[in-house]
Amino acid sequence: MEERIKVSNLVKRFGTFTAVHDVSFTVHENEFFSLLGPSGCGKTTTLRCISGLEQPTEGEIHISGQLVTSPEKNVMVPPERRGIGMVFQNYAVWPHMTVEQNMSYPLRLAKRPKEEINAKMAYLLDLLELEGLERRFPSELSGGQQQRVALGRALSTDPRVMLLDEPLSNLDAKLREQMRFELKDIQRKTGISILYVTHDQVEAMAMSDRVAVMNSGKVVQEGAPHDIYETPKDKFVADFIGTMNFVPCSVTGKTEKGIDIRLRGGAEFDLDGSSVNKGDYILAIRPEDIILGTEQGVECEVDVRIFLGNVIEYRVRIGEDLLRVQTNSSMRFEPGDRTRAFIQNGLVFPK
Repeated sequence: MEERIKVSNLVKRFGTFTAVHDVSFTVHENEFFSLLGPSGCGKTTTLRCISGLEQPTEGEIHISGQLVTSPEKNVMVPPERRGIGMVFQNYAVWPHMTVEQNMSYPLRLAKRPKEEINAKMAYLLDLLELEGLERRFPSELSGGQQQRVALGRALSTDPRVMLLDEPLSNLDAKLREQMRFELKDIQRKTGISILYVTHDQVEAMAMSDRVAVMNSGKVVQEGAPHDIYETPKDKFVADFIGTMNFVPCSVTGKTEKGIDIRLRGGAEFDLDGSSVNKGDYILAIRPEDIILGTEQGVECEVDVRIFLGNVIEYRVRIGEDLLRVQTNSSMRFEPGDRTRAFIQNGLVFPK
């Protein structure tokens, strides 16, 4: 599979502060790849280095096989010659231009023939569902429509890759969810490779083929969304991706399939699939991996119930620990009910 973006040992320092530390990853043809992490983790700085808006301190960047950045080889191709399209968090559409003028601006700047511009605009207006709005100004559009205009402008020059920096963060929750589907649909129809930067784990997990989780300037885990969700490499990734319960525990021995666990209040159970030595650890459990109302498991007491529509979330007390549990809406327990909780899956991390 052809490589669209290849980042090798990227380092970016601002004075004595290292914002990006030895980052390497590859984005393939027709792939939706996300850089995911908290604010200040280095993801936007990495994107700016790839775009050519920032010059890295060390490392190399290739786009579609072309070396575009290398401090060691004195290579720094300007952004306009990298074959990229960029969409920013704040849309960055010109308020004095109509939808069509905004989207066609890069082509007019390049002095492309009028027939080519008209054909491209017809295609993009249809692709982005903006037909009939071409003569409107940004102030007459919704946030989602303005974001589609920004996408259209970025797509107008047929870039080899698209770089998207938190493009949905200014939209309300419902519109953000709608735009996720639209972005995936646009990517599927165009076949373009997308590098997407976000701090929103739901966005990254919903849209990406692969995700690189960043922390403190480093890529700490890379893989398919389901792999990162189900098998996080460390406590940071486990905490950042999805909802997770963390409780102190002791591993008291090994079983044929896993280990024996003891919680602080004395509750004991077996955990399959893990293999660590005896000692004190942190046990990580997803809320959906705790089943209430079973004959097996540990005793618990329901503390709080929250109705969320398709699921009900409980807070239950097991010994000295409070854990979040999610069940389908057909299972009903009242605060104060005593039942059993079967922990069907979990991970142990060093204390």
